[in-house]
Amino acid sequence: MNIEIANRLQQLRKEKGYSQEELAQALGLSRQAVSKWERAESSPDTDNLICLAKLYGMSLDELLNTDETVEEIRERTIEVEEEKEKKNEDEYIRIHKGHIVSRNDHDAEFIRVTKHPVFMVASSSVVALICTILFLVFGFVFNAWYECWLFFLFIPLIASLFEAILEKHAFTAFAYPILVTMIYVFLGFELEMWHPLWALFITIPVYYIVFDNIDKYVLKSKRIHDEDDND
Repeated sequence: MNIEIANRLQQLRKEKGYSQEELAQALGLSRQAVSKWERAESSPDTDNLICLAKLYGMSLDELLNTDETVEEIRERTIEVEEEKEKKNEDEYIRIHKGHIVSRNDHDAEFIRVTKHPVFMVASSSVVALICTILFLVFGFVFNAWYECWLFFLFIPLIASLFEAILEKHAFTAFAYPILVTMIYVFLGFELEMWHPLWALFITIPVYYIVFDNIDKYVLKSKRIHDEDDND
């Protein structure tokens, strides 16, 4: 859909006194569908156009009221189809909440790249240096070489914590399995409770099931809120 028709649909909706939510309910659609029409991201099908015309008390010609010629409409349709094909073949980039997410349509793999690479590298280097110093100090002073290798697990753990904070609400970015492993090994060495403590690893899939749904809900709510702000 071109921007002229999208603006026309938005103008008519407001003139007839409908909110996006009210119009969506009248048509049996989601509010997001109406929002996409008015942003020229998608087009209403024939049935929806007929329903809109009847709802507004006008003909389809009056509803669309476009000055485009047949040739212009044909060229625009071809351009839209070519753009869709290109998107299906190429990798596209989506920016959300300070991160760049890259997806390849063929393998559906997602790669998350932080917007703060310098901070992440610097903080990881500092944490690695601190962990190395602590390992050497405790090793030489207390001869605890065997136990203190756990310090090095703090490097990926803290790096994942920073990533989760930067992404905001991205609980699944936190390296929870590493935390569980640290707790298990530490208590195993100190209390020799290897047998009952293995149950800690059962919490790993539970953690990701719960917080993956929370992350999706938060992102969905944020997306809906952003769409409301754009209306």
